[in-house]
Amino acid sequence: MQDLRTAGARNRDEPKILILSMDSGLRDSLATLLAGCGPVSCAAGSMQALEELELCRTVRLLVLFEVSDDFTTLDLLEEARRRRPDVAVLVLSRAPTVQHATEAIRRGAEDFVSVPYSEEVLSKEVVRILEAAELRDHVDHLRQLVSQNLGFDSIVSDSPRMRPVLDRALAASRSDTPVLIFGETGTGKELFARAIHANGSRSKRAFVAINCAALPADLIESELFGHRRGAFSGALHDHPGLFVAAHGGTLFLDEISELPFDAQAKLLRVVQDGEVRHVGGLDSRRVDVRIIAASNRTQTSMRDGGLRQDLFYRLSVLVIEIPPLRDRLDDVPLLVGYFLAGLRERGITQLARLDDDALDLLLQYSFPGNVRELQNMVESMGATLPATSTSIRLEDVKNWLRRRGSHALAAGPAGGTFDAPLKLSDLETWAIAEALRRAAGNKRLAARLLGISPDTLYRKLPKDA
Repeated sequence: MQDLRTAGARNRDEPKILILSMDSGLRDSLATLLAGCGPVSCAAGSMQALEELELCRTVRLLVLFEVSDDFTTLDLLEEARRRRPDVAVLVLSRAPTVQHATEAIRRGAEDFVSVPYSEEVLSKEVVRILEAAELRDHVDHLRQLVSQNLGFDSIVSDSPRMRPVLDRALAASRSDTPVLIFGETGTGKELFARAIHANGSRSKRAFVAINCAALPADLIESELFGHRRGAFSGALHDHPGLFVAAHGGTLFLDEISELPFDAQAKLLRVVQDGEVRHVGGLDSRRVDVRIIAASNRTQTSMRDGGLRQDLFYRLSVLVIEIPPLRDRLDDVPLLVGYFLAGLRERGITQLARLDDDALDLLLQYSFPGNVRELQNMVESMGATLPATSTSIRLEDVKNWLRRRGSHALAAGPAGGTFDAPLKLSDLETWAIAEALRRAAGNKRLAARLLGISPDTLYRKLPKDA
């Protein structure tokens, strides 16, 4: 039988729905019914349908009914998913059984519908599937736009403090287990999450990020789990939710400790069972999503009350703790150079370096905003310094710190005052230990922080240090 292309659709060459059925009457009626949901293409045989899937990359839904030539329906479903994992499959059957439906879902079907069917129900189901596919396509497009920033190469560090962190993140990318990332604001938690996703087996699927603290309390469940039309006032259309959007990929839940406890309970069910139920819906649907969560709280505070304990233990299969910038100040010169290079590539500035005395002053700053604050400083200077400037000078850093407040350089490691001893000999010992801690053991950098030569520092160090 000749293909029935785009029944009544505007775009003849870009079908979104492919219908495969040996029953020409049902095939034609399905094409007419679904033409309002998007451009439609039809196939009468299995090989023809598989060829169409490979040649036409715009197809987002395959509707299967009574396949009986080269494949069984379930075998064709599996083969279609293998060739085009981005295409959803809807299975129709005249004699459905629970076992058949269960097996179809297990092999990757999006849903299972009995024949005869309700035209209204089938149309709504197709619209829902296509909306979820469109959302995933949009997320994938955004992922491609920032793909150059996704790998571990974009995590700039040469500090010994960061090596075990990077090793742990690389290990996380080799599995699908949940990950819980801890780190202060601005340390790069989302950057690590994106790198883990981009280097894992799900890299070709969606990475969906959401800041839980930014979700309105009354819309949290709707955003995460989706809702059905009419579920609440203002729910004019079905909404698939972020778990459906991330199906096959990764969902990054930033500031997860800000979720209300009732939402945490529903999240726990999704993590445990792999099923999500829309607000206002009666049925659950399977989702295949890798969870990466993050918090700017400490691991202890999260375990002791920031999260439900059962959810904490479910998510903390693999824990990554990112140290603040003040604990790896040896990365500051490297990071400044990286940010300046990025500005020059975009044609924003001619700045090429940070003067040594300007670096010495920066190394006395505690960076409460961490790497993000350092990046903002570099970008601010790149935008405001005269075009004739080729380096960031001491006075430029002083002006920037002055705008941060006169207390900036007096701040200790946690933003408060130093808890230093008063006895002179103890003070010197403490200062050396503090400088070495800030420099992550780099003695040359520690000497620079102390304002002494490396030789002087070596003389003052205990012989076993």
